[in-house]
Order: sequence, then structure tokens, then C-alpha cells
Amino acid sequence: MPVMLKVEQRAQADFLVCVVEKRSEADLFVCEVENRAMARNPAYWFYTDNRPDARHSVLITASRADADLNVCMVESRGEAGWRVADHPLMDVLG
Repeated sequence: MPVMLKVEQRAQADFLVCVVEKRSEADLFVCEVENRAMARNPAYWFYTDNRPDARHSVLITASRADADLNVCMVESRGEAGWRVADHPLMDVLG
């Protein structure tokens, strides 16, 4: 269940995420969902401001090279999903 908390410092983050515009650069297509209950898929992310509610903390970075995960935001849950065959965070986000 990807319930995410955006943090400001690297030391607070479980992993670094780069939001990319080009679909070809993404590891994962992510659809932001409206509530926690909808975050049942690794590609459906719900953001919370409440640290105890979060499953993962992420730092958004502008550098693809520094990122642990490159994501492209999509509008539809049908488009969301992994775009690489094997990624180290697949089990973490699962």
C-alpha cells in the first residue's frame, strides 16, 4: 500500500523519487489516488501529511541519476504500473 509522505531532507527519506515528463524515462507510471483505501496497487499512490499514516517517505529530486525511482504521473489507474521488468523497489512498494 503506497501511502507516501513527502519529506524535505535525504536523511528522512526511504528513497528518492524523480518525476519525469517523458514516459520512456520512467520505471513506474504512477496514478495519484484520492484516498488511502484506493492505494492498493504499487502504482496507485496516496500522499499524506501525517507521518504515522505513511508507509514510505520520499524525497522528490530533480536528478534522474540520483533517484532510486523514476516515475511518470498518469491520469488513469489503467495506465499505471511498472515499466521495467525488474526493479529493486518492486518488493518494497508491493
